[in-house]
Amino acid sequence: MVYPSVNKRFRLLLPLLLTVISFSTLTAAPNAQEILERFEPIQSGVDYDQPTQAQAAEAELESIKIGSAVGYQITNANGEILRQFMDTNGDQSVDRWSYFKSGVEVYRDIDVDFNGRAENFRWLGPAGVRWGVDVNDDRKVDTWKIISAQEVTQEFVEAAKARDADRFAHLFATDAELSRAGFSAEKVVSMKTARDDAIQAFAKAALQNAILPTGLQWVHFSGMYGVLPEGSAGRTKDIFVYDNVIAIVEEGAGHRQLVVGAMLESGKAWRLVQLPPALQAAEDSVAASGYFFNSPVVNAGGVGSAALPGVSEAMQKLLGQLEQLDQDLAQATASVEIVALNRQRADVLAGLINASVDSDERSQWVRQFSDTVSAAVQSGEFPGGVQRLETLVSSSVKYSQDDRAYVRFRLLTAGYSTALSAQNADFDKVQEKWLLDLSGFVNQFPKSADAPEALFQLGIAEEFAGNPAQAIKYYGEIVQRYAQSSNAAKAEGAKRRLELRGRPLALVATTLDGKSLDTRSLEGRVVVIHYWASWSEPSVRDMAILRDLQIKYGTQVALVGINVDADPGLATKVVQENRYSWPHLYSEGGMESQLANRLGVVSVPMMIVVDAMGKVVKTGVHSAELGAVVTELVK
Repeated sequence: MVYPSVNKRFRLLLPLLLTVISFSTLTAAPNAQEILERFEPIQSGVDYDQPTQAQAAEAELESIKIGSAVGYQITNANGEILRQFMDTNGDQSVDRWSYFKSGVEVYRDIDVDFNGRAENFRWLGPAGVRWGVDVNDDRKVDTWKIISAQEVTQEFVEAAKARDADRFAHLFATDAELSRAGFSAEKVVSMKTARDDAIQAFAKAALQNAILPTGLQWVHFSGMYGVLPEGSAGRTKDIFVYDNVIAIVEEGAGHRQLVVGAMLESGKAWRLVQLPPALQAAEDSVAASGYFFNSPVVNAGGVGSAALPGVSEAMQKLLGQLEQLDQDLAQATASVEIVALNRQRADVLAGLINASVDSDERSQWVRQFSDTVSAAVQSGEFPGGVQRLETLVSSSVKYSQDDRAYVRFRLLTAGYSTALSAQNADFDKVQEKWLLDLSGFVNQFPKSADAPEALFQLGIAEEFAGNPAQAIKYYGEIVQRYAQSSNAAKAEGAKRRLELRGRPLALVATTLDGKSLDTRSLEGRVVVIHYWASWSEPSVRDMAILRDLQIKYGTQVALVGINVDADPGLATKVVQENRYSWPHLYSEGGMESQLANRLGVVSVPMMIVVDAMGKVVKTGVHSAELGAVVTELVK
């Protein structure tokens, strides 16, 4: 899920409007029913609205523009969106196919290289966070760019049911991921061996038709979440893991558990690191112990085992109710019905929290309650959700510090979203309270995994409010206290950027056309450094202004572009089509690339002006003031 604070951060990265164009890949006069029948998700198992023939006949088709993307949108008789087919790059071909459930986008196929074939597949909103990539144009996921631990267990169950060895193999950490995870060299070697053995064992089992019954249905998962600290066992950094992960599945009228085993967090994706004990012989899986924490697991339910007593009768009843509510929510269309179902779902989750037999199990349900209720609040589908979260916070005194912090942060984000959407909301006051809440959260829960994100949002807010000193304080706190967090590299770069004035700046990297450039070689000229992306129209528009400066001042001014596209081909296309002659540095990773993180860039365009002596004059220069700043320096 995405919280309002994260939304605010990423809204700054979105492109603005471009001119409307038409598609050549759709019929000259397409109709809604024809398109509904023609297109379906590339990946199977997507839960999206599929209207009947009569409903499709009532659907309406209209041209739309969303940011720089233009295309078609189909809505049903109630005005809810069913499909969107968009051209995002202006080549008059559809490159994004979106599918909706109850008016909410739940899945999209994306053609990122604009070759007419989608190779990126994203599940969205209530459907999860999975982002799969096809690297060989066979319409199958070859690697997961983003996938949660919960979704790994879902993929495992589906791979085992289908006896799909490739699907199973793609859930494991690669050599590169294991090498940079932070384990000792010896541990990396043993983990590579365990992975290879697991993949081989699965492939052998698939040939023997002895994995999981096809009628099995995934319901939920649980596991022991923890951190392997830096400095112990030769580890070079904190490593976040799950151990003793269990997938709760339904077979017929009963529920049972499948021990999936251990997982490793790698970037925004979770990876398997061992053969799931559920695939071992029953006697072996029952005796299995934890991979990372060496604690015994619940009865694993090996291949062919019967329903297990690891789940109490009361818990099984609640799980059944939760499963039914999830199905009802997937089918619900009326807002009143959705609100009522979300209320009931919160009741069942609260029951699961109370029925949990140990702190680890309870933690899992506490977090699911917090995530799903907060998400429902932010989508406008649970007006009473904030109160339910407040109730959970008030009763969380018996929970662990981590769980209390987890609930509190989701309450804050839900409350912020509610306040922003209120009629006649005073944005300044809402924002002021939000920042106070974030600051209070960090003070109360300094060891929370959400504390670095709270500090980062505080830093961004102060920076854009024109308070660099305060922003530097927040960014520096992340670097000092949360050096292993995902926010640390960006925060360190942002702090560095805000402290650049009057100091030299050196950026050394490869250009889009493969040449090496050190910005220090441009000393003697005024240098304008311009961070940009093809998807950001303002940043692309600024390049015309830069070219005018180049023409006006000639060799007195040097321009350096720094592109933050995920695909360098998109940047090269912009440069070549417009004949922008100055160098453009590039490093892989988009907005999380080394070049972006080096100066903590969170939005584009972003410009820096360096004088002829090689010292930074100003950062965050707006295009409207750029001419005056440069003119003053070249006098």
